Amino acid sequence: MSSKYDFIILGSGTTAFAAACKASSLGARVLMVEQSKLGGTCVNWGCVPSKTLIHKAKEFYAAVRSAPFGINLRAEEPDYALLMQAKIKAVEDLRREHYQQVLDADERIEVLRGHGRFLSPRELQVGAEVLVHDKFLIATGGTPRSLRLPGLVEAGYLNSYSALNLPAFPASLLIIGGGVVAVEMGQMFARFGTRVTIVERGDRLLKEFDARLVALFAEILHDEGVELIYNFEATEVRREGEQVCLHGRTSQGEGDCCLRAERILLAVGTAPASTDIGLEETGVARDEGGFISVDEEMRTNVAGIWAAGDVTGPPLIAPSGAREGEVAAENMLNPAAHRRIDHRTTPMAVFVDPELAMVGISSAQARAAGKAVVETFLPLDRVAKAHVMGGRRGGFVLCAERGSGRILGAQVLAPRAADLIHEATLAVRFGLSVHDLAETVHVYPTIADGLRLAAVENLRHQP
Repeated sequence: MSSKYDFIILGSGTTAFAAACKASSLGARVLMVEQSKLGGTCVNWGCVPSKTLIHKAKEFYAAVRSAPFGINLRAEEPDYALLMQAKIKAVEDLRREHYQQVLDADERIEVLRGHGRFLSPRELQVGAEVLVHDKFLIATGGTPRSLRLPGLVEAGYLNSYSALNLPAFPASLLIIGGGVVAVEMGQMFARFGTRVTIVERGDRLLKEFDARLVALFAEILHDEGVELIYNFEATEVRREGEQVCLHGRTSQGEGDCCLRAERILLAVGTAPASTDIGLEETGVARDEGGFISVDEEMRTNVAGIWAAGDVTGPPLIAPSGAREGEVAAENMLNPAAHRRIDHRTTPMAVFVDPELAMVGISSAQARAAGKAVVETFLPLDRVAKAHVMGGRRGGFVLCAERGSGRILGAQVLAPRAADLIHEATLAVRFGLSVHDLAETVHVYPTIADGLRLAAVENLRHQP
């Protein structure tokens, strides 16, 4: 059976599909092995369902807060059943249109249902069948990381998957973690009426982003009723009737304290979905976090085995996984291709409101690499569209090389930041300067004009 395919993919998510489609476009035949739903995490349990509810929460919250601006809509309680229907419809529509219909229309791509487990670097067992091949791509994705915390399992906890499938919104929610999932879920639940507390062991949220932008966003969360607790070391979880109690200590040494809520959501990162696939039988190397180690061509240390997507570690975002899958497919089909992945110009976004987005490197990273830089911060209230929209907290951070003005990185806290970051992405990728950006006419009034204004500000500080 396996000899009719040019290579075999373990998984059928974003990364796997991108690799399969690239291979098909090059005339190859591929087989995907999938034990669960087509589309993987992003469409079924991650991006699509979470962003659907996040968007609905934004619409609901906008109705609630619009009265002072002349739109006096009566905001009733959110209809949980209808919200879940909207979420399910978005998932099912995208799974059908972006995955199943692609399979139906492409005879070069096939799917074998079942759990795949390596018996050796050349053998993959799926049920009673053993597939023998000299080329495999591991694209099994990631899974919510757990935490070794006494009493957590016994008390019961949510992760980023199960939190999207509750029978109703909880009255109160404790979120352990201060990363992307924590803030996205935290704001979403809070806007639907849940009393949310975010507990972070460090001294701030979202460590990847500029501290000024994060501080502004933390103020927004606080104003929306989200309680933020920093420097908290969790020690134990206990169930007390209908509530759970999170015990811990703060860095101030105030002794043991207990935080209570109806539910606990664990949001402490992503682990590779590489358990129980027989990886130890292949000799494929992994890093300290358990992620599969690959080079720039997505090759593992074992000849004939490639890996791509979340199973290989950061950046843990679907578009980068898709690009990695395409790179892997080209190299698997043509050993002389030597296609490479470069994530230095891969943008990322956090779907909070206002949105956070970034691309490239920060000034600290640039200086660590020996570069002289000019960094400018432009407050969002300098942008006319922010006044039109009524939300002026945010800003633009632009990092450029001193002298040449070449744009090295950008970060944005603003409405639609996830969309407008792509202008900065092109600037970083193609080596454009702040002079190029400053002289590019932008539509007025727009939030994107803030990038131009940030470039104008940066130019003023260039030698």
